[in-house]
Amino acid sequence: MLKFWGVLLALVLVAAACGGGNDDDDGGAQPGPSEPTAAPAPDQPDGPDDTGDGDAPAPDEPDAPDEPAPDEPAPDDTGDGDAPAPDEPVDIGFDEPRGDLFIDFHRTFDRSHPFQPLDAFCTATPDPDSPPQATDAGITEDSITIVHLRTKLEELEGIGFAVPVGDPTDMFEAFTKAINEDCNGIWGRQIDLRLVEVSALGGGGEDIDTLRNQACIEATEDHNAVIVTNTTGFQGSAILCIAADHDTLFLTTQGNPREFHEQANGLLYSLSPVAEDSVVNMTQAIIDTGALDGKTIAVIWPDTPGQPETVQAGIIDVIETAGYDIAVAEQIGCGGATTCREGNDIAVERMLEEGVDVVFPGLNVLSLPQFINEMVNQGYAPGDVQFYNSDFNSQAGDLVSGKVAQFGGDAAAEMYNGTIIIDDAPTGNFRSDDPVLSFNAPLNIMCNETYAAHSAIGASHIREIYGSYDSAYGMTSSVCTEMRMVARAIYDAGPNPTRQDIYTAFQNLGSVDIQHQLPATYGPDKFGAPDVVTELVFNFPCPGDPDIPTCVQQTAPYRPLG
Repeated sequence: MLKFWGVLLALVLVAAACGGGNDDDDGGAQPGPSEPTAAPAPDQPDGPDDTGDGDAPAPDEPDAPDEPAPDEPAPDDTGDGDAPAPDEPVDIGFDEPRGDLFIDFHRTFDRSHPFQPLDAFCTATPDPDSPPQATDAGITEDSITIVHLRTKLEELEGIGFAVPVGDPTDMFEAFTKAINEDCNGIWGRQIDLRLVEVSALGGGGEDIDTLRNQACIEATEDHNAVIVTNTTGFQGSAILCIAADHDTLFLTTQGNPREFHEQANGLLYSLSPVAEDSVVNMTQAIIDTGALDGKTIAVIWPDTPGQPETVQAGIIDVIETAGYDIAVAEQIGCGGATTCREGNDIAVERMLEEGVDVVFPGLNVLSLPQFINEMVNQGYAPGDVQFYNSDFNSQAGDLVSGKVAQFGGDAAAEMYNGTIIIDDAPTGNFRSDDPVLSFNAPLNIMCNETYAAHSAIGASHIREIYGSYDSAYGMTSSVCTEMRMVARAIYDAGPNPTRQDIYTAFQNLGSVDIQHQLPATYGPDKFGAPDVVTELVFNFPCPGDPDIPTCVQQTAPYRPLG
């Protein structure tokens, strides 16, 4: 399925995560793999042979099993009550075709929680025993303030980078309406949703980081947001303005540098892996295949705040620790804007001089096509270079990676064809005729049906399993999952929570539903949701789909995140 998460500036359209996890006293998820499997019924005709002698006893022969060894306790297979029968495995409520890794994870949820069912966005919450009281900034006796921080993606249309993700503002309002009207609010309070918007490109004499910091001030000081949410991309020092400087929880869709998480004191969470985890998993996975043996390597990255450190720790250090040399390591300047191209020519010249044939490009949606065009202009040809990427700057998604062809043209797309991507989202699987790959998770369906029922503009993004998949479908799922996480944390914090009570509840969510219902967890020291990763490939042209120029497809099974 299509993945849309943060574009450097503004694009993270996928992977989202609806609140999930156990409602136990410890707030954590209960492990799934150790769930016992039920024994067969006594009258099962093809039951296992428990005697060890090769001749299965008749069901009514209580003395048939062999005597156990002296130091081996005898299992109670008779069902006579001498020992408790094994528990039945938790019924996950739907047919999961993706295997035990997924089934065991689904068993960790308490689907009776008001904000964790799969057949509805939420169920009615109880009224508190006594009238709610105002407890903290943004928490009154009748409401809790949540800010939707929206990057204005429509600005990208003017430079040829349209990102048709639907109307995130309407989506956040629709799911807020579901909480407030369908589900009785949360402990007697309504969600007071506020909107703060910020430019995607900058302008007006201000650089993009300054504008984002102004948006932080509006969200935290003007609105007293208890939680700030974002699904359209938000980067740079303004993230720390929200979480570190104003002690406000920030929930976003794109990964952020580990340094940011350390400074945020447990108040920065993402539906994507922590940025270093994302690139480390990519880099190590490629190293493990031996694909870098005998290759001449280049690493390219932008000067966007926080990103040079991520590339250094997650790509350069990992490659060098494995014993490989990096022939070209170049930072591309952004000039305080979103598009980064300062130094493209010098970097490519050096790559040609060194004979580079492997490139790790850490550039965003606006910058990667221009860098590849520079390679084409200076004489690189398709097949000369193998690219490796991750979801760092959202390059694992169809929508973002497809801009290489849309903005760079066929020559750039031919150059980028065959790029190997390591990430968690099953981008493009909706096109497959394999029922496992094309599986449309119940969460995705429920989120889009809920949006269709509550949208003020009558929007509906219901995907057919083998039909088209518009980007708004994934954005809807991302917004849905963020709002369920927010609601679950508020609910778990109790009838009269402080801000810190809500933050502590969020930090202990445990298992969470994210888009595609991938295994994902949060904890006090776990800030990026996904727990699994897979391999994908960028294709130009897209095999089996002549209507689109490029596509990303999954090429390997899921494995636990390293």
